[in-house]
Amino acid sequence: MEPLSQQSRMLYQAALVLFLVTIVIGILNGLDVWEPSHEMLITHVHAGTLGWITMAVIGVLLTMFGARASQEAVRTGRTLAMASLVTIVLYVITFAIGPGIYRPLAGTLLLAVLIWVLVWTSRQYRASSKSTAHLAILLATISLVIGAVLGVLLGLFIANGSLPGLDTETAQALAGAHPPAMLIGYLILAGVAVAAWQLDGANNRLGRATAWILFVAGIIANIALIFNVEPLIQVFSALQVVGIVLFLIAIWPQLRSPAGSPFAKAAVLFLAIGIGLLIYVVQLFVSGTLDPEAGTGPIRVLTAFDHAMFIGVMTNALLAVVAGMVNWGAAARPLRWAINLGLAVFLLGLVAASSVLIRLGSPILGLALIWAIVVAVPALGRSRPA
Repeated sequence: MEPLSQQSRMLYQAALVLFLVTIVIGILNGLDVWEPSHEMLITHVHAGTLGWITMAVIGVLLTMFGARASQEAVRTGRTLAMASLVTIVLYVITFAIGPGIYRPLAGTLLLAVLIWVLVWTSRQYRASSKSTAHLAILLATISLVIGAVLGVLLGLFIANGSLPGLDTETAQALAGAHPPAMLIGYLILAGVAVAAWQLDGANNRLGRATAWILFVAGIIANIALIFNVEPLIQVFSALQVVGIVLFLIAIWPQLRSPAGSPFAKAAVLFLAIGIGLLIYVVQLFVSGTLDPEAGTGPIRVLTAFDHAMFIGVMTNALLAVVAGMVNWGAAARPLRWAINLGLAVFLLGLVAASSVLIRLGSPILGLALIWAIVVAVPALGRSRPA
């Protein structure tokens, strides 16, 4: 029995419950029956990226590294699980309340916990098998901390309109780098890590090279966006393509095998789709067709990339983990098809700017996810070891 399995299950349960916030807001917004305020939209985003994805990723870390952990490391892991749950829930609540100094304060508390998670993970990595999944999740955690630092700066900038000791332009650049740092630096690597772990694949030099390439690409993306170096935007997008292609080659035997988690295989498929959307977004940005700050151009394409990463990659990968603990029975296959077909229709609607497809895809996707959560949350509790 894994020594930290109980803490991992607790985090998966809490993460799935918080995911309901994202899903309900998404369904209502997608059907155009409610236009959420800015506070509700960023609550929608952070209940997903932090409440669901990051909390569940910390659960994955505890499982991946807990087996070989010392008794002291196991005790620390238990404390980390509770600290992560409390600070993430607190931080998500501050987004619903609205802007204010309490948001960067809560963000700073969470940042301290994430740094602690990184330190714990780094120590456990030394005793691990150092597989592609172990390396990628360690690098993803480093990227997460970088993104969290930028997130605290963004919160301070929103609360005060400035950052101490920095001119307005530099402060805006640092604050604005938070969303792409989380998407490009953290989520892609985390998706690769969890998919490789669940498929037990890419455990070779090519797989590990992929992890390093994607990590470096994320660092270059941060530099390019903070200092507005346009040539580096092309560099990081090219590296992302190379990294994902190499990962597909490394994981190909597992993708072809009839064995392995279908959710994890779907995550790899959407990883390829997401990178294609990223290239498209970068070209629109470089050509001046898309300006996210001004809100001009096909903004929904950027939203499609976000959701390909959030739902297509990370949610599929994390549901693969949950599916290993929960028996959906005969509903498992229709559940997977409903989630991924709903997402595909929703993404197509965003790219094609079709309100009809968005209204069709979002409730199918959302209701399928709610179905999965309603079954999984109590099941995770029932199967928790004494």
